Amino acid sequence: MATTGRNDPCHCASGKKYKHCCLQLEESRPKLVDTLKVADSLRDRNHALLIALNEIFRLDQPWEKVKSGMTDARIKEFFDFAAALWPTDTNLAALLPTPDSSLRALYLGEYDPEAMVENVFRFSLYADEIILINPFDNPNCLADKYNPVVHPEEWRMQTLRIVYHLRMLAPWIAAGLVTLIPDPGDFDYALRTKTWAMGTERIKKNPVTREDVEISSAKNRAMDYFLMAPPEYLAAKIRESDPTATAEMVEKVLEYVAFRKKNDPLLLDQNLDQMPGQLQVYKTGTGLELGLYLCQTMGAFPYTNIPFRWRELMTAGDQLSPDAQVWSPLTKAFGNLDFKFLDNVDPNFAVTMRKEGRLESFRSYTRKLWKTVGGELDLNKADSLARDFRDELTDEYAKAQADWAAIDRDLLKWGMPAIAGAAQAAVSMATGHYNLALPGGGFAVKGVSELIQSHLKRKEFRKKTPLSVFIDLEKKR
Repeated sequence: MATTGRNDPCHCASGKKYKHCCLQLEESRPKLVDTLKVADSLRDRNHALLIALNEIFRLDQPWEKVKSGMTDARIKEFFDFAAALWPTDTNLAALLPTPDSSLRALYLGEYDPEAMVENVFRFSLYADEIILINPFDNPNCLADKYNPVVHPEEWRMQTLRIVYHLRMLAPWIAAGLVTLIPDPGDFDYALRTKTWAMGTERIKKNPVTREDVEISSAKNRAMDYFLMAPPEYLAAKIRESDPTATAEMVEKVLEYVAFRKKNDPLLLDQNLDQMPGQLQVYKTGTGLELGLYLCQTMGAFPYTNIPFRWRELMTAGDQLSPDAQVWSPLTKAFGNLDFKFLDNVDPNFAVTMRKEGRLESFRSYTRKLWKTVGGELDLNKADSLARDFRDELTDEYAKAQADWAAIDRDLLKWGMPAIAGAAQAAVSMATGHYNLALPGGGFAVKGVSELIQSHLKRKEFRKKTPLSVFIDLEKKR
């Protein structure tokens, strides 16, 4: 059988030479096979994923080269690896962490790279570990019609987004501060259908509003994709919207669109007419039922940046029990404070801040609160405990402010690009509210505990999720 020469056109029809395309994939395949053989634990599988990303997409290159090298062959290779990493017979119960004293947070916000990475970084100094649902779809669970292994050419734009934000999260995953887990429904179809049915019934009482869609990143993504339309189509639309537009005006707009597309890390170089129809996937981690299922299983608490998801969580909290009112002064005290969050910073800088123990005192305070509200609370002592936590919050907040002042100084030492001095610190920080909810009976959806027992067959799990957090940002530039 004839073999492809190094300088021959690649057999995948990418138009590149074989040595610049699939040769590297084929040479790295034995390493990926060996990586899969030892990927037993959840940490091992996260590590294996990072190795695969680097080997397949060559993430050591500038992003422009990664973007231009996003071939269908690489996309298929990645999803083949994902399918092998998470086969449908995986014993997920044996891999998920069990409840302990860790301050473990499950992110149930927007999974678009821009929003997700920002909100992971923003909350990174306020939790011990952040749990994320895998941002990529498991090919084992997709019909051929939508499967990236079968039709990688339809997953170019989606894969670019997945690789971009996994590349951003890589330092956190490598350090064990962010843990990726699969959707339990990928391995248990009955669980998936049950939680979907529960959610369908619940959402009838709390439907998604037009405003919820307007403020989501899905709308912005659709607008950005418009930039990938063919120039002649864009020119026609410009003239249609403004019949007085001159040829020079149209040309300037097209030049600006070309500039935007070239410099946007999440837009491919091709125009939409140069590729097949593209699948677009909008994720928010998982639904409320499965989110609480995971929180109770792992001893985690949910946090989100989506008002709609926050409203859902509030409906799952028992606000009427006697001890619910006990914690009200503390939750109000949290809501009245302005908190700082990392924003637009280098991922390695954020990891360094964690490794250096920044905000550890505040995490310790929250950890103690987490342990207290998660246990059996003596109502006779509840008032006193709540007052103590409220008073202690004042001291811990002052310590946190001092920590943030030190982080401001470190931002300058780190050499953040573009802007210097106080202005740089301003764009690297976001100010907002750390809204804490502590319903007396915790957050729970009827039937979730029974699902854990019957589907995961796990004895160690929380009967309720004691608290939840909503990050409501008000950026101050």
